[in-house]
Amino acid sequence: MGSLKTDGIDSLSLDLSELAYLPDRVVADMLHAEADVILSAQRAEVESRWKGPYSLGISASSIRKGNVKKGKDGHSISIYPRGSRKRGKKTVRNAEIAFINEYGAPKRNIRARPAFKSAIEKTEDEAAAAGEKVYMAYLDSKNL
Repeated sequence: MGSLKTDGIDSLSLDLSELAYLPDRVVADMLHAEADVILSAQRAEVESRWKGPYSLGISASSIRKGNVKKGKDGHSISIYPRGSRKRGKKTVRNAEIAFINEYGAPKRNIRARPAFKSAIEKTEDEAAAAGEKVYMAYLDSKNL
């Protein structure tokens, strides 16, 4: 009768279980690395596309990333224009101004200038690579 002998199966099993569990800290680091790439691209795209006689450069500088949030669908991080500014006697949120610039307002004769969408499309591979770099560093730290 034959026999089966294994060596190292316990450590392989442990390695695989560690691989299946990704700590929140690593997920947050991955999201921040990706967000930094996207944030930089969005600011640059807004600066180049949203020029005009009424431009003050506030929109680009108001774009910031938030904190990592954990929800029922996983972790996320938001990147959007923060704060508000005076426009005449009214106070308007920078996000509202960005929305109008991004999607346009045909009734007000404002054309769409999709800087956010364009920046994301241009940098999605670079952002994914930044997140992957963090993930690979985590795997290296576990000798996987």
